[in-house]
Amino acid sequence: MLIYGKEIREKIKQEVRQAAENTALGMAVVQVGDEAASSAYINGIKNFGQDAGIPVTVIKLPADISESQLIEEINKLNNDPQYTGIMIQKPLPGYMRDEVVVNSMDYRKDVEGIHNFNLGKLLNKEEGVKPATPKAVIRILKANGVAIEGARVTIVGRSSILGGPLAVMMTAENGTVTVCHTRTRNLIEELQRADIIVAAMGKINFITADMVREDAVIIDAGINFDENGKMFGDVHEEAKAKAVMASAVPGGVGVITVAELFDNLRILGEQ
Repeated sequence: MLIYGKEIREKIKQEVRQAAENTALGMAVVQVGDEAASSAYINGIKNFGQDAGIPVTVIKLPADISESQLIEEINKLNNDPQYTGIMIQKPLPGYMRDEVVVNSMDYRKDVEGIHNFNLGKLLNKEEGVKPATPKAVIRILKANGVAIEGARVTIVGRSSILGGPLAVMMTAENGTVTVCHTRTRNLIEELQRADIIVAAMGKINFITADMVREDAVIIDAGINFDENGKMFGDVHEEAKAKAVMASAVPGGVGVITVAELFDNLRILGEQ
């Protein structure tokens, strides 16, 4: 059974819209270059903001901007009170240090929850904003009645914005978590032991039907595009058909992730 995120997204949108009626909220999205997939994602953010009554400003910067110039632009946003949240669209050019750019942002405006300060609060189990895509993964599981507590959770991918923080958040939900990656031995065995699989490696159709159990729940957090611009996840459709439940791509985790950015914006506005 395929599960989708539209209803969850709409519920979050309603909550954010109500918050915006009482608190002035505004988001700035920083885009370096004009990569097609990034532009499509940003359009989704703009549309959500319009529906929720929250202004979204896209700061488009040239692809050859220097790291120091980008940080200077971010500092301007840090000091501009009209923006209560900032998102830095990735990927950034290869010559830039993502961690330096991200941590130049005021952590009190970090709608993605990926500033070192906010990740530190996550590790310490303190209240605050959490990374948007991991939040979306956990929300779609809970909304569909999937129990995380006591479940064997296998996450394929260990990025600092998804796999890493998701492992912490799943552990906080009392799941028994295994994080797999390119150096993992016997990956198929790890996947076949899992009650819940989260695919987050960014490789099109990487997980196939022979790798999963029929009673597994699969959350596909991958977003990949083929040469024709069609979107695919990290999990092959045959694997999703075999599983008891699997999230759709497109239409699953991705649409909730955008909503979670605005939920974080709401949280930041209340602090």
